[in-house]
Amino acid sequence: MTLAPSRAFFAFGIGYALVSFLIAILFRDGVVADVLGTVSGDLDVSLWYLWLAAGLVSLWAVRAETRRGTGTAGAVGTVAMVYAAILSLHVGFTMFKTTMPSIVPYYADPYLARFDAWLHGHTDPWAVINRLFGAQTMLSLTPLYQGPWLVAAFLFPVILIATDDDPVRVKRYLVLYCASWIVIGNVLALSGMSVGPIFYDRLYDSDRFAALTRTLHFAGLDRTVMGALQDYLWDMYAAGREGFGTGISAFASVHVSVATVVALYCGERSVLLAFPAALFCGAILLLSIWSGYHYAVDGYFSIGVMALLWMYLRRRMETQDPVTARAGHGVERRLRMGKD
Repeated sequence: MTLAPSRAFFAFGIGYALVSFLIAILFRDGVVADVLGTVSGDLDVSLWYLWLAAGLVSLWAVRAETRRGTGTAGAVGTVAMVYAAILSLHVGFTMFKTTMPSIVPYYADPYLARFDAWLHGHTDPWAVINRLFGAQTMLSLTPLYQGPWLVAAFLFPVILIATDDDPVRVKRYLVLYCASWIVIGNVLALSGMSVGPIFYDRLYDSDRFAALTRTLHFAGLDRTVMGALQDYLWDMYAAGREGFGTGISAFASVHVSVATVVALYCGERSVLLAFPAALFCGAILLLSIWSGYHYAVDGYFSIGVMALLWMYLRRRMETQDPVTARAGHGVERRLRMGKD
């Protein structure tokens, strides 16, 4: 990664956080206290794997930047700048997401639920998945939704520093990473404000997804981290409180959009990485539906939008800067030849 993309990413993260803060002030009270809650949070879930991954990836990134001639101090500064951008982006995302119901009230769930069932042969897609794979199989996959996904969600920009010498591709995927949160999780989410199947009956005082609730209960989801997170999100929403990672919004799926970005990147870098990355994206999609976090269309829409944006950016960036693109690909080819 060159210094320019990291600086642009840092400036964008700070700017986005400030804009989110101003929007929150316009629509909500007690924003300063909410910001403090956003930074601290109060969900007692161990994230040791994230801190371990962050430490290892950071050392890797600093070493990679140093080898590119940045110097140790410059490498540490670049990595620190990227981390500051990531933190700003996620604080801003939480502030914006928790403000969205004050901007556009929840309204889209009945429409999404009907369309979802119609799209899958007049059957709820979570039930289709449950029949195909079984509740215990899906339950065994739930750690993917917090563990590997969380590492990718927070560390993907740092991994770019550590692994990629192509500045055009780095820039493209930083844009895609930001879009997976802001375009999917803010802009599109406002157009279809919804809580998802797992919260549908609580919000609308109905029994539309009573079968889903029973299935997840008997499967034992409420005894897992995913189940604890679902209760936490609803409790925070019902209390009007904010913490890091809170806010309820189903359409479109940020979990799936982030997994899609990772899959696209892995597929672009290596044929060997393409298949497991695609499996990971598929597992996140299935889990998002089976757990009730999302309607199937939430994930389908996220994949489609991110794929189209990827194609657009790839064509536009490499057309605008063909010299840099060729240089970056040349560096990659030389590195591959050196490894062989």
